[in-house]
Amino acid sequence: MLEEAKKRDHRKLGKELEIFTFDDDVGPGLPLWLPNGAAIIELLEKFAKQTEEAAGYVRVKSPHIAKESMYIKSGHLPYYKESMFPAMEIDGDRYYLKAMNCPHHHKIFAATPKSYRDMPLRFAEYGTCYRYEQSGELFGLMRVRSLQMNDAHIYCTEAQFEEEFKKVNDLYLKYFGVFGIEKYVMRFSKHNPAKLGQKYINSPELWKKTEDMVRKVLVNLGVNFVEVEDEAAFYGPKIDIQIYSAIGREFTLATNQVDFAQAERFDLWFTNEKNEKERPIIIHRAPLSTHERFIGFLLEHYAGNLPAWLSPKQVAVLPISDKYVPYAQKVVDFLKKADIRASFDDRNEKIGKKIRDAEVKKVPFMLVLGENEMQEESVSVRKHGAGDVGKYGLQDFINFFNEQLTVKL
Repeated sequence: MLEEAKKRDHRKLGKELEIFTFDDDVGPGLPLWLPNGAAIIELLEKFAKQTEEAAGYVRVKSPHIAKESMYIKSGHLPYYKESMFPAMEIDGDRYYLKAMNCPHHHKIFAATPKSYRDMPLRFAEYGTCYRYEQSGELFGLMRVRSLQMNDAHIYCTEAQFEEEFKKVNDLYLKYFGVFGIEKYVMRFSKHNPAKLGQKYINSPELWKKTEDMVRKVLVNLGVNFVEVEDEAAFYGPKIDIQIYSAIGREFTLATNQVDFAQAERFDLWFTNEKNEKERPIIIHRAPLSTHERFIGFLLEHYAGNLPAWLSPKQVAVLPISDKYVPYAQKVVDFLKKADIRASFDDRNEKIGKKIRDAEVKKVPFMLVLGENEMQEESVSVRKHGAGDVGKYGLQDFINFFNEQLTVKL
């Protein structure tokens, strides 16, 4: 198992597959995404956005910095100050790099009047945040200082809370099915009454009420969960999702949080059916964590063999000699018109080496082209890790390829 874990180390695979890198001139914990990594990010975002749009989310955008006054209002200063980069002095005001998206989204909610007819309102953003992790805690993509978060905030009435919280958990389970995550535990993180006013907002009645609400949803869902004291967010209870990769390595992937404090702090309200002002309950959720942590997990979970829909390069076209390069270009053009990510290897190398190199790069499909293929306008297909799977006409291969995809984008 230890040997297998070494082979699957995302830092090793990230280098071999040219996905990400770090550079001393950029700084520790600040990953640079190479073209392959950027392609994976784009595919994950497209998948998440399609899923969220179908679930009734709307997209918002927020800046990477904000004034100190907003973080004082939210309570992140002083509760979260040790995880934030030092303030910058600009035009006589102090600004902080954004460590979380929540306060920005609350300001967006407050920008226009809301009524009960607008609720629930679900704001989603792949927001870039910056957190000051201690140098000794940095670890590949798992602990970084720049992170792109699959974030969203749901503003709902108390009556809508259980259904909305359930929908968020259903979304987690859907994603687990897509990525083959079979083992997971939901950690129900509660406050510590002895630390009210220090680590946690000093509202004992609201803590009890919201923790009872979360527990009720988890019990009704019948999911596997454990209760843990003194690990809640400062503004409310949360669920942390512990998942396990194919070799059993544990990851803290995502979170689903209840917030009973921010609506009052930001004076958020909507007009209820009695034409009275009412505070929304806020749910924070990030089912796909950050690009950094989730891609790190996926590399280890799949041992770098990403499913075809998520692979930066889906098809390598391999002509056996220069004579077949024009046909290889024709094949690539045909595949690209079908939205298949393909390229051809025109190096002056033997076909055996081209195949080995494509296997090392973990390209899902390889198309070998020779005289017969050119004359027949066909392709001889190899599947990564499985060898030859037969000869196909070009359109037949596209049909075969599309049948292999577990996610359609």
